[in-house]
Amino acid sequence: MRLAVFSAKLAQLPYLKAFLGVDEILLNPAANKAETIDLVAGWGAKANTARARRFAERHQLPYVSLEDGFLRSVGLGRKGAVGISLILDRAGVYYDATRPSDLENLLNGDGDWFTPEKGELARQAIEFMLANKLSKYNGGADFPTDDLPEGQRVLIVDQVAGDASLTLGLAETRLTTILDAAIAENPDATIFVKLHPETVAGCRRGLFSEQQYNKRVRFITGDFNPQSVIEPMDKVYVATSQMGFDALLQGKEVVCFGMPFYAGWGLTDDRVACSRRTPRRGIEEVFAAAFIEYTRYVNPVTGKRCGIMEALRHLDLQTRMEQLNRANVYCFGIRHWTRVNVKPFLQSSRNKIRFVKTVAEARKAGIRKGDQVVIWGTRRPKGLDQLLQITQNPPLAMEDGFLRSVGLGSDFVRPSSLVLDPNGIYFDPARPSLLENLLNASRFPESLLNKAGRVRRKIIASRLTKYNNEPEQLIDLSAAAGRPIILAPGQVEDDASVRLGCQDVNTNLKLLQAIRENRPDAYIIFKPHPDVVSGNRNGKVRLGDALKYCDAVIDNVSIATCLDAVDEVHTMTSLVGFEALMRKLPVTTYGLPFYAGWGLTEDRLEIPRRDRQLTLDELVAGALLLYPRYYDWDSGAFTDCEGVIDKLIESRNKLLTEGQDSAFEVTYLERQLRKLGKIVQGVLHGA
Repeated sequence: MRLAVFSAKLAQLPYLKAFLGVDEILLNPAANKAETIDLVAGWGAKANTARARRFAERHQLPYVSLEDGFLRSVGLGRKGAVGISLILDRAGVYYDATRPSDLENLLNGDGDWFTPEKGELARQAIEFMLANKLSKYNGGADFPTDDLPEGQRVLIVDQVAGDASLTLGLAETRLTTILDAAIAENPDATIFVKLHPETVAGCRRGLFSEQQYNKRVRFITGDFNPQSVIEPMDKVYVATSQMGFDALLQGKEVVCFGMPFYAGWGLTDDRVACSRRTPRRGIEEVFAAAFIEYTRYVNPVTGKRCGIMEALRHLDLQTRMEQLNRANVYCFGIRHWTRVNVKPFLQSSRNKIRFVKTVAEARKAGIRKGDQVVIWGTRRPKGLDQLLQITQNPPLAMEDGFLRSVGLGSDFVRPSSLVLDPNGIYFDPARPSLLENLLNASRFPESLLNKAGRVRRKIIASRLTKYNNEPEQLIDLSAAAGRPIILAPGQVEDDASVRLGCQDVNTNLKLLQAIRENRPDAYIIFKPHPDVVSGNRNGKVRLGDALKYCDAVIDNVSIATCLDAVDEVHTMTSLVGFEALMRKLPVTTYGLPFYAGWGLTEDRLEIPRRDRQLTLDELVAGALLLYPRYYDWDSGAFTDCEGVIDKLIESRNKLLTEGQDSAFEVTYLERQLRKLGKIVQGVLHGA
């Protein structure tokens, strides 16, 4: 299917092909191409759509108007935020009340489309929106309510002067009319005027932005979440703003001085009329028509069309991460070539990120109360406590997540997951980490456990591990001759998880000695750590020394292949133990990894703080669903564990297809070039 457009900006709209289900977009096609075109599109009711409309009419082609959907983005489109929704209208456009639109026709129809299933979906979506305070534009802070006046509170919603929804929405835009009505009809109320987000951002002038009124009128000039602004209000006055519909969802009384899509159906106090809108509709019907039937959604992570609940979950995740990342960030202990890889995990549309080496440098840069300090792992700078007295925030310890990448971090492959821990860090058992607290205290609802089970099964079926950088090969275990087979995963010996989480057994050779002492009958396989094999990190065991205690040394083979072949795993603190647990293999720990002490492993060391018996899926839920942050590099959006799993599978399969086993091999020269490239990227991006 081929789409014709006559606007370069529209042709470049992200995910336009997915939204419309087209294969090709033609910009400004010549008349002799008309017979190859299936659809012509323009943006809303803009004057610049005239050429597209003439082309469609001249060549008898269907024409559609496109516009942003009612659940758009975190941040403003004018500031570059990518929208996740789009409406397609063949009759008109929803904000043009001078003529019918597809949305209006749907609500004017017999209603057969509004099935019980559609009603239930509408209720679920409304409940989710209200619980998570979602609206068209998101990411603003919650509206402060501590010093609000007692008594009735009335909200007037400002709009952008000259906006098409005003001129085509039959709206009364004389400021005195709307304001005088609100004052006269609510004599004892405090009147609040919320300025439009684009006015707050300095993009466009609003109707109310330059007016002065009496002492009963207060202006809301901050960048606040719309739902949080509506919550403390008793009544809402609008011209045509979508915030009026947000208010209806909260059960507020709404007065309309124009004819937005939700007016004229008996839900609002309408000061203008539209004779075409005759049926009375409930809030769930209008919601289902506008947000489900009329609007199309795309998940930027998959790049594919999706339903409203998937879109809402994506928008909620981006909004939560925007809130988590609102503070300015000062990062310590993060090397130059790593900075460009971690910056997106900390970024919001409102904060600044600085990479500093010393406390003095942070003070000179102007660190202040409310700012956030981030350290890599346990690399706490000298004098850190001085900064914490200033910021009044605990530092966040950053580390790689448990599903990281296709390739090694030491080969400068960017991570798909990181953890940021305000309590400690998962590999340091000296004090409780956020992960330990989650596992010790969380209630795990059935829905979360179902997702954890789904994630665990998908990881096993797709044979994913932390790095996914080793090929699948068969292992010859004929020499085991019926003996129990134990896998001993090697580790980087100076890694913090070994230094902090182990006692007597704290080297790879000592691990092999301990296993042989405890299990003299076993066939022991030692698999050196990929970072050690690559020469990037310490922990090499001479082959002759290893074979004194183990029966075979295997490298350059996927951990998933090894786990398929063995009966047990014995480890110091390796993540391989967690991967083995997910496959329901017996695991013995000689150190104190995050997954020990919950009744799922046989532990040679004790950690009394962990006094809860967990199920396997509770452990998976805490470690993979609740603790890490996940990021999708293709879309530049945060994602969840399942989204990262899909991307890792896709990336690994692409590498295997392009280069087979050699795709995972990184030479010394390639490693240095990658390192240089990351440093250049960091400089160019201010990291």
